[in-house]
Amino acid sequence: MLDNVLYARAYTSEHQLELLDFAAAKCHEEPGIFKLLIVDSVMALFRVDFSGRGELADRQQKLAQLLARLQKISEEYNLAVFITNQMTADPGATMSFQADPKKTHWWKYSCTRFNH
Repeated sequence: MLDNVLYARAYTSEHQLELLDFAAAKCHEEPGIFKLLIVDSVMALFRVDFSGRGELADRQQKLAQLLARLQKISEEYNLAVFITNQMTADPGATMSFQADPKKTHWWKYSCTRFNH
């Protein structure tokens, strides 16, 4: 049933970038076959690999590289890219979860459609 679906799991943020190169190569090998690229929990590995404010600039730079690659793949192979991300809660708020979409504003610069 899933013969036309490719699946890969990244274990580090660097591996995630390598998998994008693999995806681009597959799109090149089989032009027109792939129509959608999904990146689930895009920030999860970056949060693990780059912790604390001291590594924030490095993390943002790597994220920018990831987004640039996604945009290039999307444009070059005419496919949609769907990204999911975790929302953060304000630790100073009450016990209930309160999403803060303002913290994701920088994503808008790489997106043609942004919903939060």
